[in-house]
Amino acid sequence: MVIGNPLGMEEERQKLSYEVAVYREQLRLLQREMERITLTLLDLRNAEKTASNLKDGLSLVPIGGGAFLNSDINSHSLLVPIGAGYLVQMGREEAARELARRIESTEKALHRLEEEFGGISGKLNSIGTKLGTLQSEMALNKRVEDNIGEDYI
Repeated sequence: MVIGNPLGMEEERQKLSYEVAVYREQLRLLQREMERITLTLLDLRNAEKTASNLKDGLSLVPIGGGAFLNSDINSHSLLVPIGAGYLVQMGREEAARELARRIESTEKALHRLEEEFGGISGKLNSIGTKLGTLQSEMALNKRVEDNIGEDYI
Protein backbone atom coordinates (compact mmCIF):
# COMPACT_ATOMS: atom_id res chain seq x y z
CA MET A 1 0.00 0.00 0.00
CA VAL A 2 1.48 3.31 -1.11
CA ILE A 3 0.99 6.28 1.20
CA GLY A 4 0.26 9.51 -0.67
CA ASN A 5 0.96 10.52 -4.25
CA PRO A 6 4.68 9.96 -5.03
CA LEU A 7 4.78 12.78 -7.61
CA GLY A 8 3.01 15.19 -5.27
CA MET A 9 5.39 14.21 -2.47
CA GLU A 10 8.42 14.87 -4.67
CA GLU A 11 7.05 18.29 -5.64
CA GLU A 12 6.43 19.07 -1.98
CA ARG A 13 9.97 17.92 -1.09
CA GLN A 14 11.43 20.20 -3.78
CA LYS A 15 9.30 23.11 -2.58
CA LEU A 16 10.37 22.61 1.04
CA SER A 17 14.03 22.20 0.03
CA TYR A 18 13.82 25.50 -1.86
CA GLU A 19 12.25 27.24 1.15
CA VAL A 20 15.02 25.89 3.39
CA ALA A 21 17.65 27.31 1.03
CA VAL A 22 15.90 30.71 0.91
CA TYR A 23 15.56 30.93 4.69
CA ARG A 24 19.19 29.90 5.21
CA GLU A 25 20.31 32.67 2.87
CA GLN A 26 18.12 35.18 4.72
CA LEU A 27 19.65 34.08 8.02
CA ARG A 28 23.15 34.45 6.58
CA LEU A 29 22.38 37.99 5.39
CA LEU A 30 20.74 38.92 8.71
CA GLN A 31 23.73 37.54 10.61
CA ARG A 32 26.09 39.65 8.51
CA GLU A 33 23.95 42.78 9.07
CA MET A 34 23.76 42.12 12.83
CA GLU A 35 27.56 41.83 12.96
CA ARG A 36 27.92 45.12 11.06
CA ILE A 37 25.48 46.89 13.37
CA THR A 38 27.20 45.43 16.43
CA LEU A 39 30.51 46.90 15.25
CA THR A 40 28.81 50.25 14.60
CA LEU A 41 27.33 50.12 18.09
CA LEU A 42 30.75 49.47 19.61
CA ASP A 43 32.20 52.39 17.66
CA LEU A 44 29.36 54.69 18.78
CA ARG A 45 29.76 53.65 22.43
CA ASN A 46 33.49 54.36 22.29
CA ALA A 47 32.85 57.76 20.69
CA GLU A 48 30.19 58.64 23.27
CA LYS A 49 32.46 57.59 26.13
CA THR A 50 35.31 59.66 24.71
CA ALA A 51 33.08 62.69 24.16
CA SER A 52 31.68 62.43 27.70
CA ASN A 53 35.08 62.09 29.37
CA LEU A 54 37.07 64.50 27.21
CA LYS A 55 38.89 67.13 29.24
CA ASP A 56 41.27 69.95 28.37
CA GLY A 57 44.96 69.12 28.58
CA LEU A 58 47.12 66.24 27.45
CA SER A 59 45.18 63.21 26.35
CA LEU A 60 45.57 60.04 24.36
CA VAL A 61 43.36 60.21 21.28
CA PRO A 62 42.50 56.92 19.53
CA ILE A 63 43.37 57.02 15.84
CA GLY A 64 42.30 53.44 15.00
CA GLY A 65 43.93 50.05 14.91
CA GLY A 66 44.65 50.24 18.64
CA ALA A 67 46.99 53.21 18.12
CA PHE A 68 46.76 56.49 20.02
CA LEU A 69 47.99 60.02 19.48
CA ASN A 70 49.31 61.99 22.44
CA SER A 71 47.58 65.34 22.00
CA ASP A 72 46.90 68.58 23.79
CA ILE A 73 43.11 69.00 23.86
CA ASN A 74 41.82 72.54 24.22
CA SER A 75 38.80 72.54 21.92
CA HIS A 76 35.33 72.54 23.42
CA SER A 77 33.63 71.24 20.29
CA LEU A 78 33.58 68.03 18.30
CA LEU A 79 32.66 67.15 14.74
CA VAL A 80 29.88 64.55 14.77
CA PRO A 81 28.81 62.62 11.66
CA ILE A 82 25.14 63.03 10.78
CA GLY A 83 25.05 60.78 7.74
CA ALA A 84 25.84 60.94 4.02
CA GLY A 85 29.40 62.00 4.84
CA TYR A 86 28.36 65.23 6.59
CA LEU A 87 29.71 66.43 9.93
CA VAL A 88 28.20 68.92 12.36
CA GLN A 89 30.20 70.83 14.95
CA MET A 90 28.78 70.36 18.45
CA GLY A 91 29.79 71.13 22.00
CA ARG A 92 31.11 68.19 24.01
CA GLU A 93 27.90 67.66 25.98
CA GLU A 94 25.69 68.05 22.92
CA ALA A 95 27.90 65.60 20.99
CA ALA A 96 27.70 63.08 23.84
CA ARG A 97 23.87 63.39 23.88
CA GLU A 98 23.68 62.98 20.09
CA LEU A 99 25.89 59.91 20.22
CA ALA A 100 23.79 58.46 23.06
CA ARG A 101 20.66 59.00 20.96
CA ARG A 102 22.28 57.21 18.02
CA ILE A 103 23.35 54.37 20.31
CA GLU A 104 19.75 53.95 21.43
CA SER A 105 18.39 53.86 17.88
CA THR A 106 21.14 51.46 16.79
CA GLU A 107 20.33 49.14 19.71
CA LYS A 108 16.66 49.18 18.65
CA ALA A 109 17.63 48.30 15.07
CA LEU A 110 19.79 45.44 16.33
CA HIS A 111 16.94 44.19 18.52
CA ARG A 112 14.55 44.20 15.52
CA LEU A 113 17.05 42.22 13.46
CA GLU A 114 17.48 39.72 16.31
CA GLU A 115 13.70 39.26 16.47
CA GLU A 116 13.53 38.78 12.70
CA PHE A 117 16.40 36.29 12.91
CA GLY A 118 14.52 34.35 15.60
CA GLY A 119 11.33 34.29 13.51
CA ILE A 120 13.12 33.02 10.43
CA SER A 121 15.00 30.44 12.52
CA GLY A 122 11.66 29.18 13.82
CA LYS A 123 10.27 28.91 10.29
CA LEU A 124 13.41 27.12 9.15
CA ASN A 125 13.13 24.61 12.02
CA SER A 126 9.47 24.00 11.22
CA ILE A 127 10.14 23.46 7.53
CA GLY A 128 13.13 21.25 8.36
CA THR A 129 10.86 19.04 10.47
CA LYS A 130 8.27 18.82 7.68
CA LEU A 131 10.99 18.04 5.16
CA GLY A 132 12.43 15.28 7.35
CA THR A 133 8.99 13.73 7.83
CA LEU A 134 8.27 13.92 4.11
CA GLN A 135 11.61 12.34 3.21
CA SER A 136 10.94 9.52 5.70
CA GLU A 137 7.52 8.92 4.14
CA MET A 138 9.05 8.91 0.66
CA ALA A 139 11.70 6.39 1.73
CA LEU A 140 9.00 4.19 3.30
CA ASN A 141 6.91 4.41 0.13
CA LYS A 142 9.94 3.43 -1.94
CA ARG A 143 10.59 0.38 0.25
CA VAL A 144 6.92 -0.62 0.08
CA GLU A 145 6.90 -0.25 -3.72
CA ASP A 146 10.13 -2.26 -4.00
CA ASN A 147 8.67 -5.02 -1.79
CA ILE A 148 5.40 -5.08 -3.78
CA GLY A 149 7.40 -5.29 -7.02
CA GLU A 150 9.39 -8.23 -5.68
CA ASP A 151 6.19 -10.07 -4.70
CA TYR A 152 4.96 -9.97 -8.31
CA ILE A 153 8.17 -11.19 -9.95
